[in-house]
Amino acid sequence: MFNKKKEDKMLEEKKPSQEATSVFDVANSYANMSRTGQLYGKLNMLLDMKIWILTEEKKLREEIELNEKEFLPNKKEVA
Repeated sequence: MFNKKKEDKMLEEKKPSQEATSVFDVANSYANMSRTGQLYGKLNMLLDMKIWILTEEKKLREEIELNEKEFLPNKKEVA
């Protein structure tokens, strides 16, 4: 068995250095920024799709309204 001092020294040697921890933190922050950028990209894509869908919906409603105006007076005359 190891004595207590050797065990403590081995545990101390296994701990990452301050520089390694700092480098890991920087790399982790880059990964988080990249993920955040991807999420904002997806959000913008969905917002663009939403705008396009609302524009198409407006066009269709206007077309329906024009179509109804053309044929509703004819229905009233028949009735």
